[in-house]
Amino acid sequence: MLHYTSLLITLFLSLFLLPQTASSQDQNTMPALGTLSELKVYFDIKADSAAKLEKRLVWIKDTYEQARQQGLKPLFIVGFRSQASLFVTKDDEYLDEEDLPIKTKIKLKIQTLVTLGIHMEQCGLSAELFDIERDDFLPELTVVKNSYLSMAAYQNRGYAYVPM
Repeated sequence: MLHYTSLLITLFLSLFLLPQTASSQDQNTMPALGTLSELKVYFDIKADSAAKLEKRLVWIKDTYEQARQQGLKPLFIVGFRSQASLFVTKDDEYLDEEDLPIKTKIKLKIQTLVTLGIHMEQCGLSAELFDIERDDFLPELTVVKNSYLSMAAYQNRGYAYVPM
């Protein structure tokens, strides 16, 4: 009889309480945000393909919009380094033919993010590694000498580090 009662209680809880939990998650409640008024994030992008880079830029924009919906002021920095550097240049000489249409989308997404107030940085060390002239990066990007120093400085100023 005790086993039967436990089974009925479990069934009741799963039918009536669990849907309420799921619906509360659908309301964009995020307990981790607590009493934050701003969200400081440094996104470290090292994507090794144009398609991956484009998707990460979509996620950054979505995260920005969701932070705003939660009543937060998003303070975002996006840093490009490693192979991601190849996809944020004015010139197309660094890419394969199939990446060119995606590179155009990347450029438009970067312009949109900058319009939202998101700061963009390009690592100078990666530029040297891939023999990319500093002037060949998109004008929306600030080329910093060493993104490791930049990342560390932002973290010391309270920015969360998000590797991508």
